[in-house]
Amino acid sequence: MRVIVPLNQGFLPDRFTSKAEITKGNQPIVSFPITIQGIPKNATSLVLSLIDYDAVPRTGFPFIHWLAANIPTMTEIPADFSRHFTGPQGQNSWMSRFYALDDAYFTDHYAGPNPPDQPHHYTLTIYALSRKTTLKNQFYYNEFLEQLSERIIEQSSIRLLAK
Repeated sequence: MRVIVPLNQGFLPDRFTSKAEITKGNQPIVSFPITIQGIPKNATSLVLSLIDYDAVPRTGFPFIHWLAANIPTMTEIPADFSRHFTGPQGQNSWMSRFYALDDAYFTDHYAGPNPPDQPHHYTLTIYALSRKTTLKNQFYYNEFLEQLSERIIEQSSIRLLAK
């Protein structure tokens, strides 16, 4: 499998990051488009994670920006998919007690890149699964990983740079 995300001069386009015009609580909420090539024919669904490992020096932990499960096996995940997807989406790091953002909608949808100090690399991983997960909306990352353990047929990651 191969994951492709359109970039602008090597960076995630501004409309999906801290410079976005559409925000909630000053955070970008419009997810970026994703192309997936070579999805295995026996895959029944896709799941994804978007994690900022460059956040560790500032936060003490990798920052989870987006988790989504039971995505149909589509080759094109369109821009703004997160706000329109009715399948399960997991808790991002804004739900942490270390942040004062108390908004259930925002904590279980795409929370776009908003690096506070310098450009960060964001790891997008797409997993093709043999069967759907049993995850419900607002699941946690540990539940996500547990569900994947016996379902992954193939996975592919891409590192995205954002300002």
